[in-house]
Amino acid sequence: MTPFATAVALLLAVPTLAATSTVNSIFGGEKVACAKFRLKYHDQTYYPGSAGYAYETQSVYWSATTFNGPACVFIPRNAQQVSLAVTTITLTLSKFAVRGGGHMPIPGYNGIDSTGILLSASNLTTLALSSDKSTVSVGPGNRWGDVYTYLAPSNLAAVGGRVGHVGVPGLLLGGGISFYSSQYGFASDNVVKYQCVLSSGAIVEATANNAYSDLFWALRGGGNSFCIVTRFDLKTVPSSKVHIGIAQFDQAQSKGYLDGVYNFGRYGAPADPKAAIIPTILTFPSANLTVYAAAKFYDSLTDSPTAFENFTAPQLPPVADSYTLQPLADYVAATDALQPNGLRQAFRTLSSVVDREAIQEIHDTFVSQVLSKLATVGGLQASITFQPVTRSFLQRSVGSGGNPQGVDISKAPFFWQVLNFTWNLDSDDNTVQSAADAITADIDRLLAKKSYSATYLYMNDAGRGQRVFQSYPAENLRKLKLIRAKYDPLRIYTNLLVGGWKVADA
Repeated sequence: MTPFATAVALLLAVPTLAATSTVNSIFGGEKVACAKFRLKYHDQTYYPGSAGYAYETQSVYWSATTFNGPACVFIPRNAQQVSLAVTTITLTLSKFAVRGGGHMPIPGYNGIDSTGILLSASNLTTLALSSDKSTVSVGPGNRWGDVYTYLAPSNLAAVGGRVGHVGVPGLLLGGGISFYSSQYGFASDNVVKYQCVLSSGAIVEATANNAYSDLFWALRGGGNSFCIVTRFDLKTVPSSKVHIGIAQFDQAQSKGYLDGVYNFGRYGAPADPKAAIIPTILTFPSANLTVYAAAKFYDSLTDSPTAFENFTAPQLPPVADSYTLQPLADYVAATDALQPNGLRQAFRTLSSVVDREAIQEIHDTFVSQVLSKLATVGGLQASITFQPVTRSFLQRSVGSGGNPQGVDISKAPFFWQVLNFTWNLDSDDNTVQSAADAITADIDRLLAKKSYSATYLYMNDAGRGQRVFQSYPAENLRKLKLIRAKYDPLRIYTNLLVGGWKVADA
């Protein structure tokens, strides 16, 4: 038996990451694959030491925790080149990572070390509006700011990310919360077609009604276990301008602010699907300072006098407020500077019912524990955001064909919280990550003890080790596993594609 045949036999016989890593180390598959890419696509293959390599492995990543050092970087220009890359990687048993926008801050989830290859989506930047302007084709190398800027001259938008430099593929494959979600559901509920590369190298298009309808369903929140998406066709929504901006409040206004968060989640958002907020509490432990903010969004040229009455004078006068009528593209371009690349970042996620006491206890636990556990970490800031999820949001998902998340509408509305930690030095990584785990666990226990917990964990805000797929309905998880096995029987996108939450392992 030839060495290559032996390697393939090992992969088939023991389909585990450990076995694959052993084979890879013996045969140096990543070096062979890199050489093949360099020979065929010299200008699209980067090795360590080049400017292109530095850009693709560091500059475009949001969090410095995810800077990486692959054996090489290959940047395909179309689906056919992605197919070639997948085939080459499979034949050489090389580990690899795929990077879209680079916003996921978990090390190893969108990058890889020298034992593997990075496939970058930087050249997959298709943006094309259909002739009737009802859909837009979007390549996975785009970020949401690119999409909104492209659509703005046509007085259109898409149901996508609320931060401009978030990548298109990561948000959509995890479901995606949008400013428009109460009107149109998850961002992924508004995908009408996926073009993707299967682990066999086949290029297919999946829709709700064609032969790949099961794959289409799985991609609406099932993550990266099924294929590499090379194009998303999205519904467009009318949007010339929206009312949008950020209001800020000081520590003395905390009670009124938390009252406003509760009232919006319980009454305001369900009453008016055009309204959305991102209420965020920011702590700066070294200064013993807590700041309260709310990004407000209203999808109309005419503002609502009541949608945000709990966050405006006379009820709660902000100390600053940028809320105004403007194109969504302008807003995300201006606010991207608030989340610059190159700092160190970590996420955790939680979910709860909408209850005023729960909001207070989550707030108090989070603020006190950040101040006690992280006051000595240089440049540390931590935030918790209460993301309102309405019955209308979830009903839109059901009405558009359903998705793997299967969130229980009967218990809505919810808050899906995201905890975000930002710091400067890698020497503080363990301290911050351990504190983030402990704070999340303590809040989770508090929620469970008082029956405030909700089941679902939102993938795009989760941290390493959080049990995302286990929060999906058991029947949906079983279905996802069957679909994964159907389209990737050799587990290429489970064992060779590192990072992300894997359906097979849930």
